[in-house]
Amino acid sequence: MSTTAAEHGRPAISGYRRADGRLGIRNHLLVLSTLALTNRVAQLAAAAEPGCLLVAGDMQRGLRGRDAMLQERVVQALLCHPNVGGAVVFVHDSPARERMQAWARGSGRPVQVLAFMEGRGIGETVRRGRQAIAEVRAVMDTQRRSLGHLGELTVALECGGSDATSAVCANPTIGGFVDEVVASGGSAIVSETAEFIGAEAVVTSRAATVQAGRDIVQAIRLREELMKADGEDYRGVNPTPENIAGGLSTLVEKSMGAVAKCGESPFMGRLDFAQPPPSPGLWFMDTPFFSPVSITGMVCGGAQLTLFGIGVFNPSAVPLAPTIRVCGNPATVREWSDAIDIDVSMLVDGRCGLPEAVALLRLKAHAVCDGDLTWAERWGEGQVIVPRESPSL
Repeated sequence: MSTTAAEHGRPAISGYRRADGRLGIRNHLLVLSTLALTNRVAQLAAAAEPGCLLVAGDMQRGLRGRDAMLQERVVQALLCHPNVGGAVVFVHDSPARERMQAWARGSGRPVQVLAFMEGRGIGETVRRGRQAIAEVRAVMDTQRRSLGHLGELTVALECGGSDATSAVCANPTIGGFVDEVVASGGSAIVSETAEFIGAEAVVTSRAATVQAGRDIVQAIRLREELMKADGEDYRGVNPTPENIAGGLSTLVEKSMGAVAKCGESPFMGRLDFAQPPPSPGLWFMDTPFFSPVSITGMVCGGAQLTLFGIGVFNPSAVPLAPTIRVCGNPATVREWSDAIDIDVSMLVDGRCGLPEAVALLRLKAHAVCDGDLTWAERWGEGQVIVPRESPSL
């Protein structure tokens, strides 16, 4: 344990200290395609260097308004994420390259940017990409781990495939660890706004300020009204079939179980999609309810680690931040043993208590921060998905 961590009573972890002072628990060489048109050359270039983290999604041209803003925010957040040690970025044209290079100069890490339209053929563009990856890797090989502490973490909180065990096993276990992170000076982000419909009273009672409670409840109400716009009441289609099969009967029941993963810390306020928390504590991020989208928002908000409560199995993840899957459903643990990181099904029959389950998660989280791979990392799972509010022009 480092002297600083010990003096402040905060458990030590190790990571990569970035130029902005943040601690990365991974040192990814990111190969980022910023447009669907450059995905293939990015894939071919990344394939030549083992260990690259390729992010090549459905990024579009011609977006306007909030959609354009969100996509640009996500691209910048990926480039500057604390778990990224260096990057090779593929853009479409020269103006995009110049803009990306300006962002990269402020990232404090080795970044090379290649414009697809400045190439002389596919093969030449791929060759240049591979050369850039090798050059960035050479710089990253000089980067070394250093000591940090638990309070330097921002954790993303997610639950999926919710069932009866989620509210009494996986989510309370995550909530107990979240309280430890927040007490150490760290941050936690919870999202999926629709998952809070029916839990407004809990949010209001636990808000750090009256305004924080109002902002979060307003986001919940607006999300519900938006979903009613197509004539279908969200309260009538959720819980989903897998939730019902798992023993849940009402939306409020599901929402109250989801809130359990937040622990008992007060809600500091509301964040926009991919917005970093302005101060430590527990924060609510306004996002759509599809897990890969909501996790994208939280990871792009700076979360270095994702804690995922599982009932019925759900494979969601975002590859930049390790995902620790916590499950209390004995059948899911048995059938998906090569995808669940923490088994807390002992809580169902009383073989252990909540403090012991939280201790298991604590040990696993420290091990992952220090380099142990999660199952999602071993399988290479995960997506980066940016929400869209309007059709493309």
